[in-house]
Amino acid sequence: MASVLQHDHDHGSSDDSSSMMVMSFEFSKSATVLFKFWKFSTIGGLIGSMVGIFILAFAYEALKFYRGYLKDRAISIRQGNKGAGDARFTQVSIMSKSHLIQTLLQAVQVIVSYFLMLIFMTYNAWLALAVVFGLVAGYFVFGWNSATNNVNDDHCS
Repeated sequence: MASVLQHDHDHGSSDDSSSMMVMSFEFSKSATVLFKFWKFSTIGGLIGSMVGIFILAFAYEALKFYRGYLKDRAISIRQGNKGAGDARFTQVSIMSKSHLIQTLLQAVQVIVSYFLMLIFMTYNAWLALAVVFGLVAGYFVFGWNSATNNVNDDHCS
């Protein structure tokens, strides 16, 4: 299997019209992450990007936990275990506030999961490790309670 994919078309760059995309992991101190404005070519930029990516991956796991918490809460309320402050989640319909919030959070979770996948696919081993460690740390913090860890629609891992 080839380790480099060659493109014969121009991506709007001012240099040579053929570009090469690395298709194997490398430990590099330079990369473009997700957007043209998120570029780095120094160790400081690499470390800052790794920290940001770690936080994004950690937040992804926090979001999964929060969605599970909201889902469990809505189910328990529907079963008659509602508290005094939980009356706003008693509607059971596709247009209920609870379902609309879940739908919005699902959209955010899908976007973040694809961002993490694309970061991993930069084939920068440092950034890939930041994704993995962020997800693992997030799971460690939020995934220990299996009662609220029931969101099985994980798009990232």
